[in-house]
Amino acid sequence: MSALRNRQLTSPKGQAMISSFFSPSQESPTRRKKRTSSPIDLTVDSGSDDNADAHRSKRLRTTSAFFQPKVAQANEIAQAGPSHTQTRHGGAAEQWRFDLSSSAAAKPRSVAEQTEQNKLHEKAKHILLGDSEYFSKVKRPEDAEEDDKSEKADEEPSAGDHSAGSVSFEQFMHMVNSSSASSSKNMKGKKKAGEVGPSGETYTDLELQVKGFKEKHKDAILMFQDGYRYRFFGEDAEVAAKELGVLCFPKRNFLTAMIPIHRQDVYIKKLLANGHKVGVVEQTETAALKKVSKNKSKIFSRELTQLYTAATYVDELDSVDNTDRTSAPPLMCLAEELRGGMGPDERVRFGMIVISPSTGDVVWDEFEDNHMRTELETRMVHIKPYEMLIPKGDGLSKPSAKMINHFIQNSTSDHGIRKEHFRVHLSYSEAFALLTKFYTDKTDSATASDSYNSGKLMAAVSDFPNLVVVALAHAIQYLSAFDVEGAFRETRLFAKFTERTHMLLNGNTLTNLEIYRNETDFTIKGSLMWILDHTATAFGARMLRSWVGRPLVDLSALNDRITAVQEILEDKTPKLTLLRQLLRRLPDLARGLCRIQYGKCTPQELAVLLPALGKVATTFTPAETVAGTMFNSVLLNDAVSALPKLKGPVKQLLGAVSIKMAKEGKKELLWTDPDKYPDLDSLHTSIQVVESELIDELKKIRKVVKKPALTYTTCAGEEYLVEINKSDKRTIPINWTKVSSTKSVDRFRTPEIRVKLDERARYKEALEIAANKAYLAFLSEITQNHYAVLRDAVNKLATADCLLSLAVVALQEGYVKPEFTSDDTLEISEGRHPMVEALRSNPFVPNSVRMGGGIPGSKIITGPNMGGKSSTVRMVALCAIMAQIGSYVPAKAMKIGLLDGILTRMGASDELARGRSTFMVEMQETSDIIKLATPRTLVILDELGRGTSTFDGMAIAGAVLQHLVQTTRCKTLFITHFPQVATDMEKKFPLDVQNLHMGYAEDTRIDGSREVTFLYKLSNGITTESFGVECARLAGVPESILVEATSQSENMRAVIEQRVKRNKWVDRLS
Repeated sequence: MSALRNRQLTSPKGQAMISSFFSPSQESPTRRKKRTSSPIDLTVDSGSDDNADAHRSKRLRTTSAFFQPKVAQANEIAQAGPSHTQTRHGGAAEQWRFDLSSSAAAKPRSVAEQTEQNKLHEKAKHILLGDSEYFSKVKRPEDAEEDDKSEKADEEPSAGDHSAGSVSFEQFMHMVNSSSASSSKNMKGKKKAGEVGPSGETYTDLELQVKGFKEKHKDAILMFQDGYRYRFFGEDAEVAAKELGVLCFPKRNFLTAMIPIHRQDVYIKKLLANGHKVGVVEQTETAALKKVSKNKSKIFSRELTQLYTAATYVDELDSVDNTDRTSAPPLMCLAEELRGGMGPDERVRFGMIVISPSTGDVVWDEFEDNHMRTELETRMVHIKPYEMLIPKGDGLSKPSAKMINHFIQNSTSDHGIRKEHFRVHLSYSEAFALLTKFYTDKTDSATASDSYNSGKLMAAVSDFPNLVVVALAHAIQYLSAFDVEGAFRETRLFAKFTERTHMLLNGNTLTNLEIYRNETDFTIKGSLMWILDHTATAFGARMLRSWVGRPLVDLSALNDRITAVQEILEDKTPKLTLLRQLLRRLPDLARGLCRIQYGKCTPQELAVLLPALGKVATTFTPAETVAGTMFNSVLLNDAVSALPKLKGPVKQLLGAVSIKMAKEGKKELLWTDPDKYPDLDSLHTSIQVVESELIDELKKIRKVVKKPALTYTTCAGEEYLVEINKSDKRTIPINWTKVSSTKSVDRFRTPEIRVKLDERARYKEALEIAANKAYLAFLSEITQNHYAVLRDAVNKLATADCLLSLAVVALQEGYVKPEFTSDDTLEISEGRHPMVEALRSNPFVPNSVRMGGGIPGSKIITGPNMGGKSSTVRMVALCAIMAQIGSYVPAKAMKIGLLDGILTRMGASDELARGRSTFMVEMQETSDIIKLATPRTLVILDELGRGTSTFDGMAIAGAVLQHLVQTTRCKTLFITHFPQVATDMEKKFPLDVQNLHMGYAEDTRIDGSREVTFLYKLSNGITTESFGVECARLAGVPESILVEATSQSENMRAVIEQRVKRNKWVDRLS
């Protein structure tokens, strides 16, 4: 019963109630006196001495009686005698009542009484203040007195003093002041004294930390980890609110915005898509380990762990944002050197490095350019950079800067193009020294290839042109901040942009022929890439895009491709079925290997990559892939023979990890061999020991609460809770901590459980750190030992995927294998436009074209507007490109001597931002064609000279065509509405120029208007009719205007015919 009584006299928090330290009154309860009915005399002076003495006497009696021990109280009650009347109803409250009407004076306490009171008082203070961490940290004077045995006892206070209560208050204030002084001493040096923010409040430690990071990274949007969320501060918070649609609000000295930590990647990609640079600042300490560290009272330390731009962000394998399978975000770095000249004669040289960090592909080039920077523009159109790294200030000429700005501003891609500058331009010697250190530093060789370790790559870099070396050094220096510079250590992925074995399609050709995207809504549908891309893998799609943009001019390599496509079509054995099934549903292995190389691959991604590589390694056996035994095609044999080489490495990797644990993301349980990382096994054992001790503690708890079947409970993520039903009315030890409760149960933790949980948390956090370290070491091991052979197999698979895709194209109805010849011939029999045919339900009208081989190589094409002239010449160019990729073509037959380039001048556009009118753009493009064309180039000119007066336009068109026919002697398709130019050129060069026109049928209506039917058939001869009025009628121009236009057209035609006749008579008479 005594235990139960003690439990009932405790507060809900387990502390003793203050009433337990005072004895109840021994007197009988008295009846409450009736309130007097006499009026209160308000005239009495409240400040009189008598009243003051009476009040002082009451205070004295109150204080003395309140703190008297039991003996004193008993004596006082005995002396009171009959002044206290008995009541019939005694209550619990009455036994603690103090009667202010008692006039008995407090007797002086004896030494024994005072000692007893002091003991009670000290016990009360220890219980009330003992559980408070605040006061427990301060050494109280009382503690010192108890320790000092030689110190004399306190003097007994007199009746006129405040007794023991006054002494305790002084001691209490001493503790508070001591604690404040100690706290101030500990806080010194944490922040600058008096540093006040814009809100008028001093900066917190976190705000000072934010300021420090922002001063170092002013150009980045910084995300600060704060527990289970990321926070943005200041201007970054405003940007986040605008771009991400989150709330932004002021807090102390900064605006702030927050996002949940598990949505980090989603929000990062949104910011990157809008052209921002994003930095992630993470906590480098864990709560449990910090609790026992020396700096446990300081703020969490943080570091900038990740820095991203759109080009340097390596997305996850299964990301739904990878909508463009054909390209990986590239970064282009340029170095420029002026070569002399002024105005139109200005010449410059560029060094270029392009890297796609997500795939590891590196492209380099050095080239000369003119004052309009057309070569640079061509490469930018091909590459479609997400980010450009260029010199600042005088390091880049004004025309180059203007062209780059124009390209960025007029980009039609979904993403913006970010522009970065390197502030200090490296000289060649400085750049070469940087590369030497990069390629010979053995401390970073974990991600290096065999060529790197043997010094072959450094030798290759030494052969690069000077400007390429400078650009490469700047690219490495820039990407090192993003921790993706390791891509430059793999030699096999370096490729030159322009090779002698490839045809270069300039920017205008890519746009006019709609190679990568259509010119209507700028999507892939309706482009040549849309027709050709039937690849099964993302890495295959990227390789096919490279093939389309750079057709082959090497006849041997071209024959290898076309032979492989033909064998795929004819082979009926299960071998190709196995290859197709292998490629189907493969993840993006190239991207996955890059994520492994950068140490960014997650266990879940590893659980996808390793089984996929295992599937690749075991599809074909080494015996089946002996060179020349599976396929006739060299390319197909190379592809399948590289796959069994993965069997050993992949088997080793699969044996080292548990795929099941990898899928669950459990790095600490990932390894099948516990001896591989002994630290993990030791920490696992420590955790198991602590959990075993928690079980032992449960057995003790069962005895205390007398419940043999009691088990631990988990609620709302809180583990190891002791749940007690309130209805049981069990006695709970005072040192148990209540964690939570409901109407029916209370949940507690014992001090031992709290200690063990803290210990387990420390072990778990140490285990997490060790597991991350072991996992990164494993990824580094993959890169160092197996990256080269894995990447080589992926490239071979990409080649096979491209060949299978071209075979799918060849299976379409009406597609034929082109014939390649060494003659200067281009013959297309009943060719069709591949995209128009695929988009329209109506049959496409085929046309035949023969150029070279005894047939005039230049064709002048006239005909009505909307008659199909542009579609026909585009068909010729597209068939030539498809043939030199290695694809079948949409024609009845095709014979082609290899072309070294296709140059086009089509459409009308201005570039006002670069100070160029429509006609100026047309003339500049024509000038570039004249400079670049060779006898083996196909040139297409569409309505040259229409942007100026008729006579100037005719003169320019005739002169340009004459130069191409007479001097360059290239194959030319020349569309014009100047019949006189066509007639004159055919007369002047009858063996080199042929006039053709698009057929049509003309009928005259009853009202006199003409009706034109387009036949879309290319026919011999010339036509003088353009049918512009009829085209305007189809466009909906009002009929009254058309009638007037027809009348004026007939009048002008009559005038011109009369002048022609008159000129003929004059010639005859002269």
